[in-house]
Parts: sequence; structure tokens; C-alpha cells
Amino acid sequence: MTNELTIDMLEGQFRAATLAGDVQALDALVADDVTFIDHLGRRVEKRQELEAYRTGILKLNQLDVYDRVIQLLDSAALVSLRARVSGTYYGETFSAKIAYSRVWACRQDVWTVISMHYSIVTM
Repeated sequence: MTNELTIDMLEGQFRAATLAGDVQALDALVADDVTFIDHLGRRVEKRQELEAYRTGILKLNQLDVYDRVIQLLDSAALVSLRARVSGTYYGETFSAKIAYSRVWACRQDVWTVISMHYSIVTM
């Protein structure tokens, strides 16, 4: 059975890995068969996302989470949140409010993100 403390801990690890650009940690936290949809509606493969961190194409300076909701399921959890994010992308500075949703699933006693989507908040 899923508990909120486990998901809270995983979300903290995910945030820390994202801010640090820790490709090894992100690789462990994200399932190989993840469904990832970016802010432009494009489907992105795990290797593409990790490559952005590995090469420095994407570097985050800030990832302040607010308004997070965790919905628990038997062996999965849906997390929706908003965050203030800033950093550089292809050398260009950016700052935005982002809405995220992630689905965590427990497979063979290992928790990973199996689905992720984010959108830029314009309001």
C-alpha cells in the first residue's frame, strides 16, 4: 500500500536531483518506459531528457514547489504541483511558473516515475 511519506521522500529526491542535474539519480528515479510530455506537447524519451542535463543544455537554479497534491493509489501515486522554476536552456536564461503532474508506480518494490507532464502557467 502506498503512503504519503514515501511519495514525499521520492518527490524530494526528484527535486534535489533535478536541481543538481544529477543524471545518475534521475536515471534511477525515472522508469525506462516513462511517458514524458513537455511544455510544447512533445513526447520526449527518457534518454533525451537525461541528455539535456548531462550536456548542460538544461540547468536549473531554482525549483520552488508549492500547491502540491498527492493522490494515493494501491501501488501508485499521482502528484500534481506548481513550481517557480528558473535556470538556463541552451544558454538562454528563463524563469517561469510551471504546473507538473507525475505518476509514481511501485514495480518489483522499486518506485519510479512512469508518467510526467508539465505546462507553463500563463495566468
